[in-house]
Amino acid sequence: MKTSPSVGLMVALMMFPQIVETIYSPALPDIAQGFSVSISMASQTLSIYFVAFAVGVIVWGVLSDYLGRRVTMLLGLAVYGLAAIGALLAPSFDALMLCRVISAFGAAVGSVVSQTILRDSYQGPDLSRVFS
Repeated sequence: MKTSPSVGLMVALMMFPQIVETIYSPALPDIAQGFSVSISMASQTLSIYFVAFAVGVIVWGVLSDYLGRRVTMLLGLAVYGLAAIGALLAPSFDALMLCRVISAFGAAVGSVVSQTILRDSYQGPDLSRVFS
């Protein structure tokens, strides 16, 4: 018996990367101060996040076709979680930048794989209703 995915969970996973950045952005002045860098340099953590996120969308999309949706989702969320811990413990600004790249790459899985799962599970008007 095939069950439909939780629409609420799928929506949360689609929104996850945007929520992460909404929470992160107000901390930029504190990040700049903590690592003794300028605000513009601290803002680069946002720029690299979005570039790595875009790459992640492509990679996770392809991997979900090869590894399966569930395995890919869990792998991507694990990558994000480990990188987020790394960012929390980053001893230098360069380490923070690297962890931000890796976390963005991992976070991208929520966006692309959840949409793919919904497309696999719903069609036609039902899919339109779920996405709206």
